Amino acid sequence: MVRPSARADVMPASSHEAQNAELISKNVVSSSVAFAAPTTMSYPDRPLAENLANSVEMSDYTVALESTGLMSTLRRAGPFTVFAVPNWPLEALAKQWPGGLQSPQFEPQMRAILSYTIVPGKWDEAHIRKVMAQRHVTTIALYTLNGAVLQVRLEAASGQLVLSNTRGEINRLWLTGLPQSNGVLYFTQGVLTPTSSRPI
Repeated sequence: MVRPSARADVMPASSHEAQNAELISKNVVSSSVAFAAPTTMSYPDRPLAENLANSVEMSDYTVALESTGLMSTLRRAGPFTVFAVPNWPLEALAKQWPGGLQSPQFEPQMRAILSYTIVPGKWDEAHIRKVMAQRHVTTIALYTLNGAVLQVRLEAASGQLVLSNTRGEINRLWLTGLPQSNGVLYFTQGVLTPTSSRPI
């Protein structure tokens, strides 16, 4: 018997909304209800691996984690902070790689990209902002699973946290800091590649 959680957070599924809008515009269906995305929940007393596997929006990310062997890491006690990549950026990346994301020839690149989304430690938004305030800085460096530096900075104009690599490329956050039993889960808006890393 599975013990019900005291509370849960709703995880979004925007790709279904975009698909519904396209089908409606082409008169394939007349209502978004025809292809309504199921509500997916994130439970704070369950691990990252389980909550990610339940997310419709993270299905490509979850499959990629499994195929590269990184999902086993997220089943451990951790804690880990995960900056997960939604379906649409990964699908855009797949179009650039002959054979797609599961192509064996691209496994090292995919593993490097995915390990760049995982940071050892628990870095929820409140903790990140507290560290910035204590250090009197607007950017902090987090070391990801493969040793590459992921920068989190406070954007002056919006007051929001954004991610960047050492080349200055930006990845915005879509969903921030859902608590997990073994860490914290964020959804990003794109794919950010590491500039350097060590083998994992």
